[in-house]
Amino acid sequence: MGKSQLTTNEKELLTTLGTFPDSSMKELVDRTQYKRLSSVIKKIRQLKKQNMFYGPFHDIDFGKLCKNPVHMAICVIESRQSFETVISYLRLIEPLKFVFPVLSPHKKVIGTLFVSSDDQKMMSLFQLLKDSTIITDYIVRPYSHNRVVENPNFFGDPNPSLDTLLDPCDIPDLSFGCHNTKWNECDISILPYVQAGYNGGKLIEILKAERKLNKMWKYDQIKYSHRKMVRNGLITKRYFIYPFPYSQCIDFNLFLKTEDKALTKRILCNFARGERVLREWVLCGDWGHIGFVSHPLFLTGLMHKVGQIDEIKEKEMYQIYSISDRESFLTRPPELKCFDLDKQTLEYPYDVYRERIKEKLEGM
Repeated sequence: MGKSQLTTNEKELLTTLGTFPDSSMKELVDRTQYKRLSSVIKKIRQLKKQNMFYGPFHDIDFGKLCKNPVHMAICVIESRQSFETVISYLRLIEPLKFVFPVLSPHKKVIGTLFVSSDDQKMMSLFQLLKDSTIITDYIVRPYSHNRVVENPNFFGDPNPSLDTLLDPCDIPDLSFGCHNTKWNECDISILPYVQAGYNGGKLIEILKAERKLNKMWKYDQIKYSHRKMVRNGLITKRYFIYPFPYSQCIDFNLFLKTEDKALTKRILCNFARGERVLREWVLCGDWGHIGFVSHPLFLTGLMHKVGQIDEIKEKEMYQIYSISDRESFLTRPPELKCFDLDKQTLEYPYDVYRERIKEKLEGM
């Protein structure tokens, strides 16, 4: 398995940070064996430098942001073109949020994450790229609810069994929220920074960035907007805590399908729960999706083990091609300039993106 160089105190600190992401440094002192605030601050900096975690950042509940349906969607794309060529077209679609290459022995596969205000119109853009031979195939799986992120228990098993997948469990309410707060220009302007954890999430840094764009917010305005987002449940603070230094891990996505959505949710909830694995999970229509960052040994034989579970009828696995530096992947904050302050809706101009793609195709 390989030995971790982490001390017991470091394991406790990382487990606590992942479990209680809203904790202040003082609260981390109270919840761990560290005695001094300066020791915790120094240790957090050291662990981040060792690439033991990413963040803080925030998840957005788009149900609380908009009156119209908006959600995330996972898109898996196949192509014969180079990674760079495909990315150059995907960049023209502004709600693109994340892109990563997938390890595949026979074809070029790219995983993407989009914000979607109209799944059919978004899929029509992929169909245009397919008809133009930029891509050869695509799968789109929209989120059915907010995702769950569960960070590692550093005292758990890095190579957990699958014996408890079908056990009864308490599944939290993951439904998208309802729009019940009017969001103003300042709120919408700073939300992408807050989501991305811009410069460590420091509000003064957001203020400086906005002033470079000639937006003269006062610090108190930004502070109020941030508190408003927290108070109304628009944002949830997150860290991605890695079970080992990220370069020593594998990062992969597992999709699975059963004949019953409730059973699929139970499997998602139980999969490697409480062990030394970073996982995020969400239901995407009839499919369950789990993203893992784990010790490489966990992946060994995993698909065979999953295949032994009769209740799982279909499965797919996509492993990220290179994890030497997660931040080198194409990552963009959510595009919110289309947010209508009067209507409180977010509707992306898919026809505009279609024309941009056509213009680029004509210039080939």
